[in-house]
Amino acid sequence: MTTEAEDSLWRWPLATFRDTLASDSPTPGGGSAAMVSATLGLGLVVMALRITANKAPDRAFLDTLILSGERLMAELSAHADADIAVFDAYIAALKLPKATGDETAVRRAALQEAMVAATEIPLNAAQSALEGLDLSSQAATLATTQIVSDVGAGAATLRGAVEAVLYAVDVNLRGLDDSGRRQAYADSRDHLLAAAGQRADGIARLVRDRLR
Repeated sequence: MTTEAEDSLWRWPLATFRDTLASDSPTPGGGSAAMVSATLGLGLVVMALRITANKAPDRAFLDTLILSGERLMAELSAHADADIAVFDAYIAALKLPKATGDETAVRRAALQEAMVAATEIPLNAAQSALEGLDLSSQAATLATTQIVSDVGAGAATLRGAVEAVLYAVDVNLRGLDDSGRRQAYADSRDHLLAAAGQRADGIARLVRDRLR
């Protein structure tokens, strides 16, 4: 895993994150909370792969999957920090002066730039979580029976994280001036949500069949 920056939420104690989330602070919000939960779900999947690999006579392929999971966890971790940073940028843009026409134009451009970033970050996070579901699908067939329930739990958490993080897209779409970009983002949201549901449903069936 990568080393987090000094201001990263990943340096917070877990209780601090929980309590700050429940406070009246606007950050961390729904987007970053969903991204954190996605890393936890993916962590369960990687754990199952590690335990399975430790018992495998040839663990080369499993190690490749574990590396993929670690990469996705790092991506989702970075997305969570970025979600907080872009909200701060949006608040900074709101505070820009607007006394003149030029100032209003500069402020409007800054707000749109922040809004675009605030829409793209959750879309990118949802894509990473979707790739995590693909990894979960492989893990569901490879994990030992004793640990496959954790794969199911991880996949269910990833599915919920995709749905949760895409609400951040919904709320930001309303503020985008560019109708073409707004539609493209909406299409991406719909695709990611549908794909996550289909893949998670398949994993759930597979896991339950193995546990019977």
